Amino acid sequence: MEQQWTGQSINRARVCLSEQDPYFRCCDRRGIVLIEADEQHEAFAFALKKAAEREAVTRIFGWDEPLQYQLHLREWQACKPSLILFEGKAIGSVLLESVEVIAEESEAVERSLHFSRFFLMPEWQGRGIGSAVLAGVMTLADAEGLPCQLQYLVGNPVAALYCRFGFEEASRDSQFVTMIRQPLSVA
Repeated sequence: MEQQWTGQSINRARVCLSEQDPYFRCCDRRGIVLIEADEQHEAFAFALKKAAEREAVTRIFGWDEPLQYQLHLREWQACKPSLILFEGKAIGSVLLESVEVIAEESEAVERSLHFSRFFLMPEWQGRGIGSAVLAGVMTLADAEGLPCQLQYLVGNPVAALYCRFGFEEASRDSQFVTMIRQPLSVA
């Protein structure tokens, strides 16, 4: 998907994730499976968003069910996430996108990864599943030599997980925190 901004264009492409990929061996060893979501998973994806994010959204914006569903559908139609399965059961989602920002004047290209829609059903949090998925994403980012960026709602306890994986706060406003992790050198 391409977006146009004054003086630059942005290209985004979904990165297909699989526990069979060498970057995600830690997931495979733990019985975590990553699959591409399709239309049959849309209702689960919205239920997951509500279960994992409703408290933080309510605190900052208030929860408006029709609006939240409309926002969910817009994201869903733009780019479907991968589903996280454990023992055959869908328990979460993750979306990783490769982003290229191209400056029109200089034609310089900045590449990065954007990590989003990372949700686990509350009963599956705290079991190392999210850490295993995030470790795979970071291994991929390091191998590609790309920084990884993410954004979360202020007050969301997921911040501690991101800090453990080397993300640093890049900006913050009253609603969102943006974090970036620079790639580690791969020898």
